[in-house]
Amino acid sequence: MREPPAEILRRLRPIPTTVGSPTTLPHDVVGVGTDGTARRVDVERAREPVVLLFLSSECLGCRDLWEGLAELQGALGGAGRLAVVTRDPDDEDPAAVAALAGDAEERLGVAVVMSSKAYAHYRVAGPPFLVVAAAERVRTESVAWGLEQTTRVALAAAQGSAREV
Repeated sequence: MREPPAEILRRLRPIPTTVGSPTTLPHDVVGVGTDGTARRVDVERAREPVVLLFLSSECLGCRDLWEGLAELQGALGGAGRLAVVTRDPDDEDPAAVAALAGDAEERLGVAVVMSSKAYAHYRVAGPPFLVVAAAERVRTESVAWGLEQTTRVALAAAQGSAREV
């Protein structure tokens, strides 16, 4: 049975689903690394904003973001730090995530955390998604539309500029 297009459109919600400033509270990201060891990204007590980039190894729209981690980290400079969040190892292939992240953790200091709980807390329906959080509040949440736009939004939010979604 086919659903009428009007009914489908009626149920669609923009991403993010909030209007105005984000209402999500900052929350530490707790999970595991691609090697299975415990990982944590401190957000609640962070001195600088944290750019949480929610990605997947299976997401074709995420490829340029995976490939651009060095560029994004470099663009942030000292305005914030970058962390990549994927779903738990039960839902995401750790070896594929490790291959895509490459040496971003060691060379760039970009944390890679596998945490489905972070997806739930930050209400991420699917990747690619961007959240910029600081200890006092979540500054922005947005679909990560390519490297250029994601870099612009992340930098503006990390520097405390107006929400740019």
